Amino acid sequence: MAHPMPESNRRPTPLWLRAARYLVLGSIAILVLFGFQIARLYTDSQWFGELGQSSVFTTTLSAKLQLFFGFGLLFFLIVYFNLWLARRMNADQPRSRPFRALHLDIERERITEMLRGSANRIALAAAILISVLVAFNAASQWSGYLLFTHAGSFGKTDPVFGNDIGFYVFRVPFLSFLQGWFLFALLATLVITSLFHVSQGAVDLNGQTPHFDDHVRRHVLALAGLAALVYAWGTWLNRFDLLYRENGPFFGAGYTDLHARLPAMNLEALALILTGALCFVNIWRGKPFRLPLIGVGMWAFALLIVGGIYPAILQNYSVTPNQQGKERPYIAHDIEFTQKAYGLDNVQVQELSAVESLTAAQMAANRATLDNIRLWDWPQLGAVYTVRQAFRSFYRFSLPEEGGTQNEYNIDVDRYHFGNDYRQVMLGARELWADGLPAGAKTWQNERLQYTHGYGAVMSPVHRVDTDGLPEYLMNGMPVQNARPELKLTRPQIYFGQLTNEYAFVDSKEKEFDYPLETAAPTAPGAAPTAAAAVTAAATAAADTRYAGKGGVPLGGELSRIAWSMRLGDTNMLLSNDLTDQSRILFRRNIRERVETLAPYLNWDRDPYLVVDSGRLVWMMDGYTITNRYPYSKPFRAGAASPDVDESFNYIRNSVKAVVDAYDGTVKLYVADPKDPIISTWNRVYPGLYTPLAQMPANLKAHLRYPEDLFRIQRDIYTIYHISNPDAYYLKEDAWDVPIDPTIGTDSSGQASQPGKMAPYYVVMRLPGSQVDEFLIMTPYTPMSQGNSAQNLAAWMSARCDPDDYGKLLVYRFPKGSNINGPQQMLALMRKQRDVSELETLLGQRGSKVIYGNLLIIPIESSLLYCVPVYVQASGGGSVPGLMQVIVSSGKKIVMRPTLDQAIAALGADSGSPAGGSVGDSSNTGVPVVIENTARPNGQGSTASSTSSTVSGSVPELVGRANTAYQRARQKQKEYNDSLDDLGRALRDLQGRVKR
Repeated sequence: MAHPMPESNRRPTPLWLRAARYLVLGSIAILVLFGFQIARLYTDSQWFGELGQSSVFTTTLSAKLQLFFGFGLLFFLIVYFNLWLARRMNADQPRSRPFRALHLDIERERITEMLRGSANRIALAAAILISVLVAFNAASQWSGYLLFTHAGSFGKTDPVFGNDIGFYVFRVPFLSFLQGWFLFALLATLVITSLFHVSQGAVDLNGQTPHFDDHVRRHVLALAGLAALVYAWGTWLNRFDLLYRENGPFFGAGYTDLHARLPAMNLEALALILTGALCFVNIWRGKPFRLPLIGVGMWAFALLIVGGIYPAILQNYSVTPNQQGKERPYIAHDIEFTQKAYGLDNVQVQELSAVESLTAAQMAANRATLDNIRLWDWPQLGAVYTVRQAFRSFYRFSLPEEGGTQNEYNIDVDRYHFGNDYRQVMLGARELWADGLPAGAKTWQNERLQYTHGYGAVMSPVHRVDTDGLPEYLMNGMPVQNARPELKLTRPQIYFGQLTNEYAFVDSKEKEFDYPLETAAPTAPGAAPTAAAAVTAAATAAADTRYAGKGGVPLGGELSRIAWSMRLGDTNMLLSNDLTDQSRILFRRNIRERVETLAPYLNWDRDPYLVVDSGRLVWMMDGYTITNRYPYSKPFRAGAASPDVDESFNYIRNSVKAVVDAYDGTVKLYVADPKDPIISTWNRVYPGLYTPLAQMPANLKAHLRYPEDLFRIQRDIYTIYHISNPDAYYLKEDAWDVPIDPTIGTDSSGQASQPGKMAPYYVVMRLPGSQVDEFLIMTPYTPMSQGNSAQNLAAWMSARCDPDDYGKLLVYRFPKGSNINGPQQMLALMRKQRDVSELETLLGQRGSKVIYGNLLIIPIESSLLYCVPVYVQASGGGSVPGLMQVIVSSGKKIVMRPTLDQAIAALGADSGSPAGGSVGDSSNTGVPVVIENTARPNGQGSTASSTSSTVSGSVPELVGRANTAYQRARQKQKEYNDSLDDLGRALRDLQGRVKR
């Protein structure tokens, strides 16, 4: 029988073996604790490498690591040093009161002794834990740290402290973080070391008053003195917050702030410095804590009396009764700095003469403007595209559910040169919507390997309508058909878009679904085929493709696959036989996530837009630099309705234009505003990330748009800040407002809608005094008052979009006291007319509804043209709105016609006011208004001779009314197609006989 070897005879474990064991165990522990983070860092580095921006990844990671280890280690050293000092103090001096003097029972004394023995380990563990938490918090300040270390200058100083604005934007935020960090570190150290002293019996809490040993008192006073000095530093920094105060009628530091609060804050800082000094003095002299309490009392007096009561008395009894005079210089600062902060300091203002009626000569001279009037609105055009151009349930023209614009439809407005014509168009991307796949088709292979992309786009001119009241197409169908050679697409596939929220694999053994070959019968929403039928149709009647772009990260070997599998939580990619080492993963395909990851310190516009460029589809996005640290500038709150995007700022610039290729996902960031100090600073941080806008290709530069989000902000700020005189600003006598959209909630269905401000709109027009048609975004203003929705026009504002004059803001003011109809007034006039009201009543009774599109107010030389499209939509699922009538008005004349060409022709005719056909508006001017109406012609470009609606009983009128009724019935009662065709032929025969 073998006996175990005695302990003394066992060989010791070799050092190398023990080291190997520890190395293996440590590696396993690191993988278990930090494996996901390691996989995340590895995959992120590959993704940034795909975009050619590895330096961006390393720069950001380096900043985070510096902050993490720097502040984490510093916090630990501060706490550990004080714990070491506390141990030395308690070891060098006997306890003044042993624990038995606390009269504890034996059991409690035993527990207390155990805590004393474990105090070092507990305190050290607490220090390590808090250090890690502090380190993570510090790492989150990486953007402020990079701005602090690369700070630039704004070239403008504030009027109070004389500091460059760059000091407040780049320096103060990180200095405030440092001050808060040091204060927290000192207070946390004070708490931890105090508890340690208590555990060592150096503090007696059993008596009526706490008793501290001398070494504890000195330790606590030293830490309290440092904390008081750091708090004084914070008070000094808080003085700058006076520059952002709201002072009733203006923003920024006012009379009371500078004559009462600022001196009080200076006195508070001095009192805190004195308190810190007294803490250090009290270490050696004076009764315990007596001197520091004197300093605290002085600080409390400065805070409550000097900084609280005195400013209130000064404000209520001196400033408020004389506010206009006392605050005049500070109101001037507010006007100057707000205009500068929002880019409104160089607005070109022009006074317009009295507005006249539009003449036929003016129409002829501005034909390009009239040919680019936008009749189609996003909700209506999006509904048509969805029903007529989606073709399958897994294609969409709408935005993600969680945050879309324009009623969730992703329809963009742009302009193109077609030969010598400058045309405004509307364009929608046909994106893949994976959730729309039938349930039986939602397999891993389908979603990751085959259904990988959307296909093509649909484009319509803004003003063209076919005989059924539907849009004409410049680009449509699958495969894509183009009406113009400039729109030819060689890469219609959309791998990167706004709906591509999931990753996909390309270059696999599976072929990718490209587009269905049979698209004659589009699938309406809610009428998707069965899962089996859909899969069969896709397999037998679909074109396939293989990805040929340069996007995506190569999967590579097993370690790379494991890392991506951990990152994505996808084990199928490890088991699939369809993936090879050459396969690539398309990651972060949502273009918003793509640019936000590349430049997370920028704010990005809500509405990326699609551009057809040299046979490819590309997305263009606008990036903003913002700050809330611009002195004397009024803050603007964006996204107040959504907590996820709620943000307040008082400075904004559209500093970046991003271009994302829809096929291969390449991202190019262009600096659009090199004068912006913030983007200049980020350019120094990431020197290879940004490209000057001058290097953008000319064909892309031709599609730059002044962003609607920025224009909305500027127009809202300008309602008050167009006033440059402080006294006039104080009185608000010439303040403006953005009018309420009168077409919201005006459909004949009776459904109420929440009214909102009129949306800005893009137009191609010729500015007053110009000889060139250009692309603009514009908005009207009305005087600010109660019930402003019923006010006349006060002015209109525009921003130029074409490359030569991009970004220039213009405001045209109407003469004060002029009686120019505002949007609410004009739509009320239009809806009062007999033909319009009859149209609403007739269709409302037949289950259809009349929908008014956006009311556009378009300046043409010295006149204004009002235009409202009128849609008709039948009730029931799958119906689409048709554009049935167009109402235009200028001066005192209102015309309704089935087409824009007819309406413009009738508006320019010298028809006068026929007897019995005029309608006076006693609520406005009392001037007669002429209503005219004709049938829709067979061709868009043709125009019929105008016939007054007051001529009753004549054969031509009856023919016209019958044709109009026929067109409405065609649009709304498709189930009666055969009968309607017979009716149409009979009407055409009748019309031909009458003409003969």
